[in-house]
Amino acid sequence: MLEAYRTPDRLQARIAFHDRYAGAGEDFHRWLFSHAEAAADARVLEVGAGTSRLWGTNADRVPPGWRLTLTDVSEGMVEATLGVVADAGLSASVHLADVQSLPFGDGEFDLAFANHMLYHVPDLPRAVAELRRVLRPGGLLIAATNGAQHLSGLRELPVELADDAVTVVGSAGLSFTLENGGQELRRAFGDVVVLRRDDEVLADDPDLVLAYLRSMIYLPDEPSPTVAARLAAWEAGVRTRMAEGPLVVQRSSGFFLAR
Repeated sequence: MLEAYRTPDRLQARIAFHDRYAGAGEDFHRWLFSHAEAAADARVLEVGAGTSRLWGTNADRVPPGWRLTLTDVSEGMVEATLGVVADAGLSASVHLADVQSLPFGDGEFDLAFANHMLYHVPDLPRAVAELRRVLRPGGLLIAATNGAQHLSGLRELPVELADDAVTVVGSAGLSFTLENGGQELRRAFGDVVVLRRDDEVLADDPDLVLAYLRSMIYLPDEPSPTVAARLAAWEAGVRTRMAEGPLVVQRSSGFFLAR
């Protein structure tokens, strides 16, 4: 399991960045949910539910007859999901489950969501096949991801820290993007459409930027004074750079509709 999503903290830092720099247009989760075509009594699955932002944002639009099943491979995220659906007044069955081996029967769901999570899965073809298996014939999968250039101008900044003691994640390319994800989905789904939004933002808040960047950085449990000093110097360098002007950050996000 990816350490970044063992608890919600790192994900929340990333969400805070995108909330601050939301850009023009409809909220991403509202936009995505507007394409969730399903019957009033649909059986609905989400894999990799994370903080369940999708449901908290769209609680007012969830048909009362939908039967929700929300899953995540992280116990911390399952706990977060339970809190979100309770606060939102939604009824959902919440499970610890791995998308590569879903504990559900064939054709059990009418609609499935896999949002910003398939690029974390070790065996992507197996995960896609499992999603196809648990959807009924004609059932809809909505799979959100990012484009190859997403967060260019930001994600490169911590690369210089990486060495034997410090791990940096998220700076390399993703295995499932808006550019290559359609090919992966077509291995199991006959009809695949992609919708995307590309823009750029001027990131001018160093605290938010550094919080996001720290979510990409993994230090030893007890970092040495040398490692701590390197990290402090690097953070000071980011602040100095941002004092000269905002960072120009490219964004590219969207989702696939697959049947």
